[in-house]
Amino acid sequence: MKRKRIIVIAIAVVLVLCIGIAFYGWNKDQQEKAEANRALHNTYSYTAGGLHLDVDTSEYDRTGDPHDIELTPTDLTYDLLQRWEAIAEVISTIDYPEEAIEQEDWLNVYNTFAKNRFDMEEESEEITKGEEYGSANSMVINDYIDVGSVYNDDFCEFLEENGIEAPDQRRLE
Repeated sequence: MKRKRIIVIAIAVVLVLCIGIAFYGWNKDQQEKAEANRALHNTYSYTAGGLHLDVDTSEYDRTGDPHDIELTPTDLTYDLLQRWEAIAEVISTIDYPEEAIEQEDWLNVYNTFAKNRFDMEEESEEITKGEEYGSANSMVINDYIDVGSVYNDDFCEFLEENGIEAPDQRRLE
């Protein structure tokens, strides 16, 4: 009788351990999925902000799946893409993801834009090396592509020399 009791207790302990280990594995998997979904949701948010896209989360709100977030280009998006394409045509180190844009693969478009940042900074510094301002001039290309801002005489001259039209947004002195 004592032996049966020990065997039943041992089996119960083993079952509890197995269930505990299974639950731990399931819980850890759920946490990893939730973290991956948060990261993907953040990526969609950065992409929408960086490319001036409208965001529709109605399906995401229902499903909780970040793949259900819809990104839609706006007039600001098309303006950004037009400026980006014009710059990419005259500066060979800056990539323009034409195929991704045609497919409206906005995550890939944003990744390409982000990868271009260092080249934009280097080219900006090269174009504006005659100016007396410091680090602000390393962003002239990025600022132009992003919002159409032209605040540097050397960069304005660069645009004119390359047949790129730009609004004159320099401040009056």
